[in-house]
Amino acid sequence: MTQKDDKKYEVLPNEDFLSEAIEQFFASSPFHEILNHAEAMMTTSHSLASIATNVTEDDQAVYIDIQFPDHFVEGDIALEVKAQYLHLSVQEKIKTDTTSSYSSFTKTILMPAKIDQTNMTSIWKDQTLHVTAPKETTQ
Repeated sequence: MTQKDDKKYEVLPNEDFLSEAIEQFFASSPFHEILNHAEAMMTTSHSLASIATNVTEDDQAVYIDIQFPDHFVEGDIALEVKAQYLHLSVQEKIKTDTTSSYSSFTKTILMPAKIDQTNMTSIWKDQTLHVTAPKETTQ
């Protein structure tokens, strides 16, 4: 820029000022909550994907142990049997100081035998759901 007296003014980049302004914008706006919420969802989604299943059987029943991550505290677990498949659905409620959201996970397990779903039982202990599914008897 040149003025009438031919003095030159330079505009110097001020990276610190710009960085601070961007940080203030995101920290003091709705973007802050959105970014925190997105981070929580990604973290939770990955950890729900670490649900481990172990299927064993004997002559009378099929036993399914479903191990949940330590952070899993509150949520819904649904088991549904169709043909020889066990469908597991998990919906976890995630609470922060200001918001609540949900994360979900589904998994399908091929059962080693046909089971009697009307007599299935389950027990929750130490972050593990223990399911006993009696085998279907043929008459």
